[in-house]
Amino acid sequence: MQRTTNPVSRATSRLAHHPQLRVVRLGAAILTAVLFGTMLPLTTHMPASAVPSEWTNQNTGFVTRDATHLQVDGQRFRASGANIYWLGLDENVGGVDYPTYFRIKDTLDAAHRAGITVVRSHMGTSTSQDNANTLALMPSLGEYNDQAFATMDFAVAYAGTLGIRLILPLTDEWEYYHGGHRDFTAPLGLQPDDFYTDSRAIGAYQDYVDHVIGHTNTLTGVPYSQDPTIMAWELGNELEGMTLPWINELVAHIKHEAPSQLVAAGRRFDIDPDTLAAANLDMVDVHYYPPTAAKISADAKTVTAAGKVYIAGEYASTAATDDLLNAAAADSNVTGMFVWSLFGHDDRSGLVAHDDGFTLHIPGGTALEQTRADAVEQYARSIGVTIPTTPLDAPLITAITRTNGVSTVTWRGTAGATDYVVERQIPGKAWTAVHDGTLGASAGTVTDFTSPAGASYRVRAINASGAAPATSDVVTPAGGDVLVDPLQDWRLTSSHTDTAVQADPEGGFVTAVGGVSGTVTWKQNGLTRAAFQTDDTAALRVETSTDGSTWAAADTTIGADGTVTADSLTGDHVRVVVTGTAHLTRAMLRSAVNDPTTEPGAFSLQSPTVGTHDVTAVPTFSWTPAADAAYYRFSITDEDGTTIAHTDGLTATTIRPDVDLQPGVTYRWSVTAVNGVGSTSSTPASASFSTRALPTQPLVVEDFEEYADDAELNATYVRNTGGGAITATLTPNPDTGSQAGRFSYDLAGPGYAGVVRTLTTPQDWWGHSGLELSLQAPAGDDVTLQIVAGGSYFETTVPVQGTGWQRVSVPFDQFKPPAWAGDATLDPSNVTQLAFYLGGDGAGELTVDDVSTTVAPAGTDPGEPGSPTPTIPPAAGTPTTPGSPNGGASPSPSAVTPSATENAGTDDPSGGLAFTGASVSGALVLGALGAVLLGVVILLITRRRRTRTAAGRVHRP
Repeated sequence: MQRTTNPVSRATSRLAHHPQLRVVRLGAAILTAVLFGTMLPLTTHMPASAVPSEWTNQNTGFVTRDATHLQVDGQRFRASGANIYWLGLDENVGGVDYPTYFRIKDTLDAAHRAGITVVRSHMGTSTSQDNANTLALMPSLGEYNDQAFATMDFAVAYAGTLGIRLILPLTDEWEYYHGGHRDFTAPLGLQPDDFYTDSRAIGAYQDYVDHVIGHTNTLTGVPYSQDPTIMAWELGNELEGMTLPWINELVAHIKHEAPSQLVAAGRRFDIDPDTLAAANLDMVDVHYYPPTAAKISADAKTVTAAGKVYIAGEYASTAATDDLLNAAAADSNVTGMFVWSLFGHDDRSGLVAHDDGFTLHIPGGTALEQTRADAVEQYARSIGVTIPTTPLDAPLITAITRTNGVSTVTWRGTAGATDYVVERQIPGKAWTAVHDGTLGASAGTVTDFTSPAGASYRVRAINASGAAPATSDVVTPAGGDVLVDPLQDWRLTSSHTDTAVQADPEGGFVTAVGGVSGTVTWKQNGLTRAAFQTDDTAALRVETSTDGSTWAAADTTIGADGTVTADSLTGDHVRVVVTGTAHLTRAMLRSAVNDPTTEPGAFSLQSPTVGTHDVTAVPTFSWTPAADAAYYRFSITDEDGTTIAHTDGLTATTIRPDVDLQPGVTYRWSVTAVNGVGSTSSTPASASFSTRALPTQPLVVEDFEEYADDAELNATYVRNTGGGAITATLTPNPDTGSQAGRFSYDLAGPGYAGVVRTLTTPQDWWGHSGLELSLQAPAGDDVTLQIVAGGSYFETTVPVQGTGWQRVSVPFDQFKPPAWAGDATLDPSNVTQLAFYLGGDGAGELTVDDVSTTVAPAGTDPGEPGSPTPTIPPAAGTPTTPGSPNGGASPSPSAVTPSATENAGTDDPSGGLAFTGASVSGALVLGALGAVLLGVVILLITRRRRTRTAAGRVHRP
């Protein structure tokens, strides 16, 4: 996918403890060692000398090509695929840094559990210019930082233990944080397109390719070029300027260096004809945002007809449905489907978030995500993959934090878990849950509202099969705070010397560099106890300090499980001295806290104030902080005193609840502050507010009467410059005698065209039931209406019937988020944009007039808009509506009902109105939209996976 450029320098706040980078310069000495030493990553990865048996490779034979199919050991091989682009260098947790071994392992484990057999990853793309990214494998042209291989080595080795194979692009079209092909041209004073023609750029790239392919994995001892886990090398991600001579030269070069591995190539969208003509190229990779079954089938047929293997190397996870994937599974021309893109658990709590709109967690953090994950797993089954039934790993309690007498438990999740239960035990009592029901896959924090003295805690992970849960270690806070460090990075330590994180299949451990001696230090206020897990208790020494410079040995005891524990520490600093080859695998620090002696202090309700009326969307409720509050309880009751919303455990002093508020009703809201001693009610004890009654008249949204001339109309309706040409003019409406807006468009090239109006003042459509408008366009075309409401994008598609004017009514519940925009709930109380789009090919005219809201008849419920879930919109002025990938072909919308009071004829050029009730499901909207528009607009205009720059622009991966 396409992504944005962002200066890697923003990550330097995390680069705290990086050892001197080993740099190999082509034909010269080591360069810029001092500069490299000042840019330090969060995780120091040490090339490991692991026991080979730890990394038993389940991939014993290479994947081979048999014409248009792949084989393993003589059997047909089809890929259930996923993209995990960040395995070598990540951007998603605190800035650009190497991912921890745990995050790599956890995400590959999740993929394996879902039947994913091949992962496509950009870890082979790791370059920059002039040391702009010192963490890259090639920080400057021709200079290599082999420290960057550590995460790559782990990913390759661990994938092999699972039987997962890899496709690795070697560069990128886009100037993303991990680099791209401009890193081979700009330092030479060349233009980007020279990458494909200039011998110096080609030579520099081939040298980089050789360095990657020729690397020997420090964990397995197997060169990348000889590892069957690496199924294929891809010439680059979405390369736009490939030439046939360049493809042929690079394919020959790679096959010479890695004769047992395959070579793939592809561009951003559609099929590069040069890839079909390249005689020795094995696979053609095509990307889809969003995909359709018809487009995938057509492309697969084209690729296989040319004698190549076809894969959908990226498709939007938002389109992962049984309908799409069952069709792909049934098509023998389709060798692999690779969902974009997969993430796993954070090192401390919950799931790693990525904001491109296509993030997928398996088995899913939301109900919708679970549906998509299930579809991916079902595809694997359909192509013959046996889904593994591996037992769950245990979750890890990472912290217990006590605030004003109340404890909160935080844990790190485990791959495959669909639910968690957090339990407490009081001495002499049975284990009981601290919450109702179970907590979903995305959970990672829960508050024990009672927090009894002497309680111990554990977390149980549950999977969908109902098999025996995996249970964490028991942690007893003893009335204080507990911090658990799994020692797979340095984020919780205050310093370390002569120690490094070394890889193993369990996610890594700390050991002394060179097997001599090193230290790891922590600082925690009120530190009272430190406990360490190791495989060699005699090789650890625990020391304590009040100032972090003068150290004294701490008295320790050794538990039956080999835990080394130091009690009665004398200061806020503790360090452990590691000697020899001991493995330090966990540290647990306990700190004393002071509980309050009285209930929370007084506080007051702020907004909405008593007597607020005409409330439309669910408001944001706020109150002042209460001294010594551990958390707050929030409630809303209706006129009868019935509770309609209740939330416990709030730590913030604002909330916008997910609740349905009925029109014309008075409600009361209240907040209670709670701590370990007692509770305090707000002042006033509650506050009333009332919602607005339903509107009785429609609201005029656009009637085109305010524009003096065409120039003013064009200034208001701004062309989406990523699409085709479109020009706005004023024209008479023969039915009404008023002005209408005419938009003359040409869809050639991008396959779509559109205009967007940003409203000078946001409009409030709350209580209205939908939109109504008159339009005229070529028969058979589809017009996409797009709005921005509550900061989120929504759209629906209206079919054009006949050549005359038609009056169209679209209920709000037919507006759905585009595939690229993520999930959201329509909040019509704050509408800021209105846009019109057409997709397909050819040229024509769209004429629009009299856009207004509709009002539900008396006695009907127009539907509560609910509380919106904000998503990140595209850059201002550049909305991104997908177009049809097949020249305008799209599924038929659901029933169209002519009005009994309007002329139903649609072939009358004189302007007779046909009244159309468009009811388009979310799936139909996506099918009608297609990949070309989405790719061109989001990928061209916004440039790639970062999603938000300092300027507030949005970028799709």
